Parts: sequence; C-alpha cells; structure tokens
Amino acid sequence: MPDIQITGVHYEVSDRVRAYIVEKLGALKKYHAGLHKIHVTIHQGERAGYRVDVEMHLPHGKDIIAHDLEQTVYAAVDVVADKCAAQLRRIHDKHAHHGMRHGERERAIA
Repeated sequence: MPDIQITGVHYEVSDRVRAYIVEKLGALKKYHAGLHKIHVTIHQGERAGYRVDVEMHLPHGKDIIAHDLEQTVYAAVDVVADKCAAQLRRIHDKHAHHGMRHGERERAIA
C-alpha cells in the first residue's frame, strides 16, 4: 500500500472520505510497483463542487498529476483515480514494450 497523504483546503476531510480515497488510490499500486507516495489535495469550490488534485511520485523522477472538479468529493475521487490508472497503464505499457523490435510489439499488442 502506498503512503497516501490527504490535505483539505477549505475542507475538513472526514474519516469516511479518507477511507474512500485510501481504497480507490491504494488499488493503483497494482499498475506500478514503484508507486510509494501519493499526495491528495481536496479543494472546496467557492460556488459549488469539489476539486481533487492527485500527485504521484514514481522512481526515476517520473511524476503523475491528475485533477478533476465534480459536484461531490466521491465523484471527483472516482474520476481522478481513473485518470491516474490510465497514466500508470500507459507508463507500464511503454516500459513493457521497451527493447522489443517493431514486429514483436505488434504481436504483443494484438
């Protein structure tokens, strides 16, 4: 399980929201073994909605950053988790196919 730091800006992070974030973002470890630290910031919107920012620090200086603005915190966390998973999958696929010749990549993808 990666270390997940959660911060609220003009928002008090409840235990329920904290547990939800840990559940959703903790599952991202399966996409990259080097994922050890995640920083989540929740901003309560001035008018309506919540903005969730996620920063993930990977080895070798790679960082993944995702943001989303939704009406509920839970919806924003869901969308951000999906964005992070897509970026981690892209990085994994890029490294998995690194070093293969062109024909081997096409067979691996198909």
